[in-house]
Amino acid sequence: MNHLSRTSRHGAHAVVIGASMGGLVAAAAVAPYFDRVTVLDHDALPTEPAPRRGVPQGRHAHALQPGGLLALEDLLPGITDDLVAGGGRAGDASGNCGWWIGGGTLARGIAGNVVMGITRPYLEHTVRTRIAALPNVTLRDQTDVVAPLGKDGHVRGVAVTPTGGGTADEISADLVIDCSGRVSKLPDWLTGLGLPAPEEERVHCKMSYLTRRWRFANDVMGADVFQVITPDATPHFGVCILQEDGTYIVTLGGLLDGAPAKTDEAYLAFARALSVGRIADALDGAEPVTEFQPSHFPYSRRRRYDRVATHPVGLLALGDSIASFNPMYGQGMSVAALQAVALRDMLRRGPVDPKAYYRKAHGLEDVAWKITTSGDLRFDEVEGKRTPDMKFMNSYLDRLTLAARTDPVLAQQFLRVAGFIDPPTAFFKPSVLMRVFRRNRSAATEATATSAAAA
Repeated sequence: MNHLSRTSRHGAHAVVIGASMGGLVAAAAVAPYFDRVTVLDHDALPTEPAPRRGVPQGRHAHALQPGGLLALEDLLPGITDDLVAGGGRAGDASGNCGWWIGGGTLARGIAGNVVMGITRPYLEHTVRTRIAALPNVTLRDQTDVVAPLGKDGHVRGVAVTPTGGGTADEISADLVIDCSGRVSKLPDWLTGLGLPAPEEERVHCKMSYLTRRWRFANDVMGADVFQVITPDATPHFGVCILQEDGTYIVTLGGLLDGAPAKTDEAYLAFARALSVGRIADALDGAEPVTEFQPSHFPYSRRRRYDRVATHPVGLLALGDSIASFNPMYGQGMSVAALQAVALRDMLRRGPVDPKAYYRKAHGLEDVAWKITTSGDLRFDEVEGKRTPDMKFMNSYLDRLTLAARTDPVLAQQFLRVAGFIDPPTAFFKPSVLMRVFRRNRSAATEATATSAAAA
């Protein structure tokens, strides 16, 4: 039974659709405010850290941004220590990470923000274990949700069937949260309830990539937890992350179907062709631990529930069910955790107004959307809407990241915004603008002097 007072209670039962990270953080958010919470999932949930069919990205590199890790800690106090206790490799977002962004490496420093080197199955298992231990939460796997139950604008539960077929059942609920991700059927469900479906926005990045875990034979990575090489002149990228078992996961790929072929020779040649050679050097003599794992992500997508005029009472969406981003940027889990914190805070104050919730959820995903899509749309072949403010922001960020190659303060400010610690408005603080201006003026002066000397 919920330990909160009756005035804090919002109902007898909440149902969460999906037991991936979005569903787990949603369960953590609502558990204090309902007598019971049931989390439904299509898969047979593993009892140990293991990839599963419902999380196709589980074999690839994953990252919680510093702000996402803080949000997860807010929802589940002590979870950071739990992750470290099981082998998670904590590091400083600047001091223990190499960031090649905008054609150069950001200056190092001590950001004071934590990143965690872990596999997705280990992260999800650790969080799922904490959620399963909550006395009023039940995880019900191998269950498919057919549709919400409701009429007259009120949702009162869900219709379900066992995965693979069987007798249908109905589960009553005071609140249903759709965390089923990119496969979400919520727009169709809304139409079935006689309500409008949201507008949908897409950016066709055509991201493809190839992942393998390795045991390195050298110490090129040193104390680094992350090495990230983002696209610059070419649409290719590389990510290398230390994992909880001491191996490294390396994901190589690119926009516009730019992944290497599934051979050792092609993979290593791709790494050597990246703008900086740190990952290629680390792979020298490395022993593969897994087979190659390919993946393709055709487009980033968001559904504008914040623009829908009428919402049903008792039905919300969270995480990838609202917006899913190019996974190269590592934003999805962090956005879900931040949205879950926002939902919890609204429940703490009283009944949740869907319009207010979606405005807040949109504000959180919009930061990630602008970061990911503005980067992808730098390449003319990527299909999507280009806006004047996007062009302005890209131009300014080019100047900021150029300055951040030699200015640790600017580098850390960039990482704080990209990591969901600070809002994007922090880029335009007078102190930041002045540092960007001075560093760019200095760089231009040096370039002019070099050209004159060469002449």
